[in-house]
Amino acid sequence: MTRSRQIAFVVVVIAAAAASGGWIYHQTHRFKHFAIHDPGMVYRSAFLGPDALGQLIETYQIRSVVNLCNPDEMTPELWEGERKAVASAGAILHAVPLPNSVDFDPQAWQQHLDILADPNNYPMLVHCQHGVTRTAMLLTAYDVIYRHKTAEDSLNTQPWFGHTKDNVHVHAFGKNLQKFSDEHHDKLAARPLEILR
Repeated sequence: MTRSRQIAFVVVVIAAAAASGGWIYHQTHRFKHFAIHDPGMVYRSAFLGPDALGQLIETYQIRSVVNLCNPDEMTPELWEGERKAVASAGAILHAVPLPNSVDFDPQAWQQHLDILADPNNYPMLVHCQHGVTRTAMLLTAYDVIYRHKTAEDSLNTQPWFGHTKDNVHVHAFGKNLQKFSDEHHDKLAARPLEILR
């Protein structure tokens, strides 16, 4: 191989690598923090743009999107974009801010527990702004109630997307949820979702 062909080959390889890297970067940010939590049942992400959200709803046949953000966290345009994307894809949007507290208060969580208990909401996509802390909290409740996992097991198997795995806040919540579940199992008794599997 001549020197000019070697240089041309190297340039082509570098260009292909750059294009691949750019595509991966774009997809990663387009579907920010997307992950399958429980196949066919529960998915997670950060707050997504309408096109990405619509694509995920269609691809995974998602029936409901659970938005855990507070109304003032995102711009009105982003909220409206999400509402339109969910409605046009034929899914239901549950906009239910989640208390960002280490305590598990069943009254404050009642709306969220009702959403988790309704088989018509599955498959569902759960998200908060970044798809990390509050999303992990709701998915831990799902795992404890419906998958019979411990809160610790749930948190140890969830992705952290580059955030520290030692998220003290989320782990403190997990301990409080587990304590409540152990002491008041009847209050968290799950309606069976096995019919959906």
